[in-house]
Amino acid sequence: MKTGHFEMVTLLLAPMILMDILQVKAEMLDMADNAFDDEYLKCANRMEIKYVPQLFKEEKASLQLLEDVWENAEAKWEARKPQLFLPVNFKDNYGIALMAYISEAQEQSSFYHLFNEAMEMAGQSRKDYVYGFQFKAFHFYLTKALQLLRRSCENSYKNVVYSVRLNTSFTFGGVNQARLGHFTLAYSSKPQAAVDQHVLLTIKTCFGVAVEKFFDKESEGIVLIPLNEVFHVSQDEAGNNLILQSTNKTCSHYECAFLGGKCLCSHVCILDYFQPVYNPGEENQKLENPGMKSQEATQIPGMKIPESFSLPGSDFDFK
Repeated sequence: MKTGHFEMVTLLLAPMILMDILQVKAEMLDMADNAFDDEYLKCANRMEIKYVPQLFKEEKASLQLLEDVWENAEAKWEARKPQLFLPVNFKDNYGIALMAYISEAQEQSSFYHLFNEAMEMAGQSRKDYVYGFQFKAFHFYLTKALQLLRRSCENSYKNVVYSVRLNTSFTFGGVNQARLGHFTLAYSSKPQAAVDQHVLLTIKTCFGVAVEKFFDKESEGIVLIPLNEVFHVSQDEAGNNLILQSTNKTCSHYECAFLGGKCLCSHVCILDYFQPVYNPGEENQKLENPGMKSQEATQIPGMKIPESFSLPGSDFDFK
């Protein structure tokens, strides 16, 4: 029997694909210094009005996967939104981004892995973020969603949630603190048993947002935790799994990076604070401090950027 060209290529590649699937990637739980962690607290309005819409248009045009994920999430959001009680200033794009991320996370889709991997490395420098991160608008909308939906620490911290990570380790010593490094889904149901090469994270979060109400899964608690929440890390009695207890603080190395905001390249936190929270029924809540001026473009040491420059393939100037 003759084997066609396509079948032959498939047979040759199959062992390589299998090896890639079976290969265990060791992960280190730490402060995730390379992650892009902007919270846009000093520039959210300016970003959303002047830059994000055009950025998002260009990012969807350049990445069909993002376009498809957004379109699917938009349909889910329109169907679910009437059943939700939301802050008065919660916009549709925030909800669609949230719906998109948690849907893709539950499926462990290619978009989920692509976005997380990009975010985990985009904070190496402002140049990496500006020129290499293809999810600027999506990251902005998702960050805003979590900020607006966050409840008080007293409400969220009392509930223990669990997340499983592959072959993750933590080096103990010093203050024993860590960030998750990307947006993380955690569940109220504890896994029956840990799978080989997997580590169970037992988490008490202050900044995690309950998202089960966005699906028909309200029987199980599901929490989405932001990448920059700081946790104290310890081991369980058996020493095999990790316990993460929130410090009720976040740590960011970037603030308004797109507008030229500084990056502390020494990876010292810019923000270490108690964030405003969403209280149901309280109208016109704002996270942006009206007393803070919007950041203008600043020059990063070792990175030459003119006062006005265009993003690759962009129709507008960066000012």
